[in-house]
Amino acid sequence: MEPKEKEAEIVSEILLKAASEPEFRNNLIRDPATVLDMYDVSPTAKMVIKRTIIDLTQ
Repeated sequence: MEPKEKEAEIVSEILLKAASEPEFRNNLIRDPATVLDMYDVSPTAKMVIKRTIIDLTQ
C-alpha cells in the first residue's frame, strides 16, 4: 500500500471511530492534538481531521 493510501485509510478509521464512539469523539473535540498524536499521520491529515470534526459539530 502506498503511504498516501495508508494515511487515507488511517484518517478514515479515525473519522469512523469518531462517528461511532461518543467518548472518542468528545476527546477528539476537546483535545485533538493529544488524540491525533497517537496516530502516524501527517500534519496536513491532522488538520483535515480537525476541520472535519469542527464542521460536524457545528
